[in-house]
Amino acid sequence: MPTLRAADLQADVVPELGMVVASLRRDGHELLALRAGLDGYRERGSTFGVPLLYPFANRLSAVRSERIDASAARTDDGLPIHGLPRARGPFRVQEQGESLVRAVLDWDDPAFAPAHQIEITHALAADGLTVTTRIIGEGVPVAFGWHPYLAIDRATTVLSIPVTVRHRLDARGLPTGETEEVQPFAGVLGAERGYDDLFDAPAPGTPFRAGDVEIVFEAGAPFAQVFSPPGQDLIAFEPMAAPTNALVTGDDLGVSPYEMRFRIGPAPIV
Repeated sequence: MPTLRAADLQADVVPELGMVVASLRRDGHELLALRAGLDGYRERGSTFGVPLLYPFANRLSAVRSERIDASAARTDDGLPIHGLPRARGPFRVQEQGESLVRAVLDWDDPAFAPAHQIEITHALAADGLTVTTRIIGEGVPVAFGWHPYLAIDRATTVLSIPVTVRHRLDARGLPTGETEEVQPFAGVLGAERGYDDLFDAPAPGTPFRAGDVEIVFEAGAPFAQVFSPPGQDLIAFEPMAAPTNALVTGDDLGVSPYEMRFRIGPAPIV
């Protein structure tokens, strides 16, 4: 498990388990919510840290469609969720240094065709960990995402959620096709407020913030899921290439070749 280092930051990356980021520390202080950790991810696919959700993020309305057979996926209330097990398999490391690891997965699972490559680069610098995902191949439907969990204190951590368009969801958490304007949120969540909502992402470079940590979508992430269930000291600002259920509906699907890039790191002092 490589440990990347830059300035006062350290990140643990696990190429043999889907290039998941298992830890991101600043001066030894953990910034991520680790939930059930590596064992839960390996044994049950239970997400933690910063996992890749491939080839789809969040839920699908059907186990099978013209684009995917998700019968091997985990389920949530009977719906496939968070991608296929193949994406949690081992990546081949192509480059590794003190502050960078780049690895490739040869995607050959017939449940989601055609064959292609997923290349992920984790690069650590003083301003944070930049995650770059490239889908290499022609004509592959693109609907993946990442699920970075940040540790928070619901009573004291000040959040900035700079979104203005929310997608209305049905009772299963699937988009209805309708949207509504909303006000950006700034403040603390408290005990009762929660999120499991899909938004249009803010303009590239606009930060989501949780206390002194920020997540910045830099490219290839036009949608954002915000997840913070009441009672849990975590929040996720999830970069997504397409809206929830896009592999079934076809709505706003990307197509390869494709690149997504986002950064997690210390928020500038203002």
